[in-house]
Amino acid sequence: MNQPLTWALVVATYQREKILPQCIKLAVEQSRQPAEIIIVDASKNWETTCNKVLSEIAAIAPHIRWVYVSANQPGLPLQRNQGIDLATADILFMIDDDSFMHPDCAAEIMQLYEADLEQRVAGIQASLVDTMPTEMVVEDATKSVGWKQNQWTVRISGLQHFVWKHIFLMNNEVTCIPYYGDFPHYEVPESLAGMNAHFTRIFHGCRMTFRREVIAKERFEPLLLYYALNEDMDASYRVSKHGMLLEAGNAKLHHFQSGSGRLSRFIVSTLSSLNQAVCVQRYSTDHKRDRTRFYVLNTRRVMAEFFKDGLSRRWTFPQLRGVLTAFRYAPIIFSLSSEELAEWYPQFQKTFVETGTPPSANRSLPVEATGV
Repeated sequence: MNQPLTWALVVATYQREKILPQCIKLAVEQSRQPAEIIIVDASKNWETTCNKVLSEIAAIAPHIRWVYVSANQPGLPLQRNQGIDLATADILFMIDDDSFMHPDCAAEIMQLYEADLEQRVAGIQASLVDTMPTEMVVEDATKSVGWKQNQWTVRISGLQHFVWKHIFLMNNEVTCIPYYGDFPHYEVPESLAGMNAHFTRIFHGCRMTFRREVIAKERFEPLLLYYALNEDMDASYRVSKHGMLLEAGNAKLHHFQSGSGRLSRFIVSTLSSLNQAVCVQRYSTDHKRDRTRFYVLNTRRVMAEFFKDGLSRRWTFPQLRGVLTAFRYAPIIFSLSSEELAEWYPQFQKTFVETGTPPSANRSLPVEATGV
């Protein structure tokens, strides 16, 4: 008989000392407990949070391997890669620090991995639900989302879904550029029939799990620093060439969406678009095709962000300005070699995040990045 697979919670965190312990506690309380819990913390006060977690939570679960370390370098993909390197379990639960698993979430996911005897499944994501797993009190503010999908229409659900997906672009499959040409397609194995598992093309970063050897091979894109939007789409798309991605309908997870440690909407919107340009430049098998796809998608995003800002009464239109700003810098990204991009883009992000203003839009910034 096959040995049961083991799983690890691997969390990258930054300034979430109020909510991180609750995420960890819920992992410990799973009906199927983790073999190890690995936290990579980029906060300046990481040792304080570490001591709290180890004294209050790890002490009641000594059978779990605990690793709580400071980030070698801040940045969500970099911290996730550091966690991958520290992990030894078969399956890595790479959820967000404000993701709350319901009690049987891990058990449901692990049941699917173990039923996949041919190992055709490379990753499984949990199913998002609105309800908290317990009646717990969260000492943190949730992110402001402005308006919700059901606030502007109730009766025309079919049209609502179309507008939500194709006009507002609130769907990862629509906003992901498949830079290997297209999305792989797989049929769910017969061994998983009747287990409420569904094929999906792309993962949502707050609820991802992967086979360790697969995500260790692909890793997260190290050039995407800070609030690294699209790193989940990028990594899960590259993983999908090794095996199928599934969503486990019975594995419930609540994403709290903490407001702590977040960047402004303008910065996030700009980096969201530019991060995708970086991934196209790094991984595309046909740059001409995928650069065209990028500009078409971002033209659609102009309208989407205009409506979302307007409906949320954000009259400075920060998300729209972010997309328009990305149009200025994408040509620079597409003009750089891999070596130049590896120097230029981290410096660009650092300057942008620290000042709140993008640097001058010219290829020679910084000069040493391009050899000019």
